[in-house]
Amino acid sequence: MCNKLFLSHSSEDLRIVTAFVNFMYKVGLTEENIVCTSVPETKISVGNDIYAYLNRLISEEKIYVIYFLSDNYYASPVCLNEMGAVWLKKSDSLNLLLPGFNFEDIRGVVEKNKVGIKLGTCDNMAKAAFNEFLGILKEKFGIDPTPTHWEIARDEFLQSALENMRKLNMSFSRSYCISDLENDGCKIIKRESGNDIITAMIDFEKTESKLCSIVVFNGKRDFTNYYLNKKNLCFEAYADEGINCVDIELHLKDIDMPYEICLNEDEKEFKLPLTQFCDSLMFWKMVSEIKFVFHKKKVSNKGKVIIKNLRIE
Repeated sequence: MCNKLFLSHSSEDLRIVTAFVNFMYKVGLTEENIVCTSVPETKISVGNDIYAYLNRLISEEKIYVIYFLSDNYYASPVCLNEMGAVWLKKSDSLNLLLPGFNFEDIRGVVEKNKVGIKLGTCDNMAKAAFNEFLGILKEKFGIDPTPTHWEIARDEFLQSALENMRKLNMSFSRSYCISDLENDGCKIIKRESGNDIITAMIDFEKTESKLCSIVVFNGKRDFTNYYLNKKNLCFEAYADEGINCVDIELHLKDIDMPYEICLNEDEKEFKLPLTQFCDSLMFWKMVSEIKFVFHKKKVSNKGKVIIKNLRIE
């Protein structure tokens, strides 16, 4: 049997990793079984050197590793170091793909063709995949939850992953002055709230471009279920006087689908039906970007724009 379940993850994905740890508790694992550096009761103890501890853990313990793969994961040098160290140890592992991350996005030493579990649905396929995972947990950790107990805990976790998918990660947002390499007309200036807020300064006097944009890199996501269930793109936004209008563009199958909104100095919640962008199901299979595009002719003065809580509801 294994001694430890090691959760290799980015701290940016804390919400879903914490939900997974709680899932494991519910089906019979304990704090002694789990190593997860972002959860208080399973983190590395104060006074330990984190890299020395992980090296000792990987070298001396019999571990089973779960990779929580996401764009955040691949942006973290620590995560990539963990991946390489575990690969050298050749420990058994499972790839858990977080919402918005696909099998073709897997890079590094983790095997792209190795069977894993993709989160983002709570259908029979996802449930069957987790039922197979239960067999691994039974074999490696000796747990034996009742079928009802397992199914309730499993479905709660899958639903929590769906909630995570509906909230769009804004921490990788970038600003661009379209066709102008200097890119001084649109700058993201504040990131205190991480995933949930973008603050940008728009100033067309500093660029030759007629278009400035904030691009939310969202990976490649399948929005067909959202479209079929008549969901909305939601966020809160406001801007300084002089910035009145912005185009929201969804990049669907290599085509930008725009929708114009008006901003003012009072924060306002926007709830834009996905059908307003495109009313054809085939286009919603792959959404790769959400853009906020500012036109020079519609901006009368430089100013600050704030966009918060981008999500699907």
